[in-house]
Amino acid sequence: MNFGKALNLAAGLLILVAFLLLACGGEKFPLPQQPEEGGGSTIVSDTTYIQLRPVWDAAAGYSLNQPQDILIGREPLIYIADTGNDRILMLDLAGNILDQSQTIDNPVALTQDSKLNLLIVTDSNKIYRINLTAVQHQIAAAPVELVFEEVDNPDRRYTAIAALLTSTQGRGTISYFVTATGGDKNDNQVLIFPEGFQVRVPDAINLEANGLGILSASSPSGITALRDFSGDFIFCMIGQNSFKVQWLTPGEFGYAARLNPAAGNFDLFAIDKFAQPEDVTLDTEGNIYVIDAELNYLFKFSAAGEEQQSFGEAGAGEKLLRSNTICRRYRQ
Repeated sequence: MNFGKALNLAAGLLILVAFLLLACGGEKFPLPQQPEEGGGSTIVSDTTYIQLRPVWDAAAGYSLNQPQDILIGREPLIYIADTGNDRILMLDLAGNILDQSQTIDNPVALTQDSKLNLLIVTDSNKIYRINLTAVQHQIAAAPVELVFEEVDNPDRRYTAIAALLTSTQGRGTISYFVTATGGDKNDNQVLIFPEGFQVRVPDAINLEANGLGILSASSPSGITALRDFSGDFIFCMIGQNSFKVQWLTPGEFGYAARLNPAAGNFDLFAIDKFAQPEDVTLDTEGNIYVIDAELNYLFKFSAAGEEQQSFGEAGAGEKLLRSNTICRRYRQ
C-alpha cells in the first residue's frame, strides 16, 4: 500500500469515528452494541463504532456551540464549522485544536478543494473562501474572502457545498456543487460554480425544483462529491420528495440517476425510509452514510443502495450520539 493510499484509508477510518461521535444540538442516541457469540466472544462486523476519548465536549476543552459540519481535509486535518461561535476550527487527527479562523457569520457547511482552499456557506446567498496555502496553513492569519454573493436573489439560502475535481482536455478543473433553498419554488436547486466564481447567475443542475420524484430537488440539505475525476455526486433533501437521497452522474444530456428506483428495489429508495436527512457522506469503500435528525438515526448503505449496519434511538447518557450530528465531507 503506498503512502497516499494509506493516508486515504486512515482518513476514511477517522471519518467513520468522527461521523458517529461528534455532536451538535438535540437528543442523544446510543451506539449499537456488538453482538456476541454463544461463548461470549465479540463478533466484529465490517463497521465498528468506537467512542472517541476524550469526548469532544466542554469538559475536555472543546467549547463548541451548535457545530453543523465537519470536514476531514486533504492534508489531512480536521475542520469544524462551529456555527454558534462564528468560526472554523482546525484540529489535527488526534483531535487537538490547532487554531481557529477569523470571524465567519453562521458557517453551516464547508468543503476543501484540491488546492486546499476551504469553501464555506452560511445559510445565506453568500459563499466564502479561506486560502490556507497563502498563509502556510496558519488559519488565524487567513482572510475570510467573500467570493460570491447572489445579488439578484437575496432570499436564496445555500445549505451545503462540495468541491469537485474533473479533467478538461487533460487538465484538472475545479468546480463546486452547492445546494440551495429559498422562498421561491425555483430556489430549490443544486447549483454548480466555476473555480473563480466569475458568474452573476449560477448554473443549475437539470433537476425539477420542488419535484416529488427522481431528478428533482426539494429543500436540499446536504451534498458530497465522489472521488476525484468521477463527476458524480450524492445529495439529500428534507422537502416533500419520495426519494430524499439521490446519486447523480454526468451524461451526454445532463445529469442522470446512477441509482434509479425504476431499475429495482433499493433500500435507499424505500417508502418513508427518511424523514429529515440532514447530510450524506461516503467512506473509502463507497458506502453511503445518511444522518436523519428527525428519526435520530444514522443509516449506512452499500454503493448498490443496500442498507447495512444502521442504528439510532432517542436517549441520554454515556457513549451516545446526538441527533443533529455534523456531516463529513471526505475527498477520496
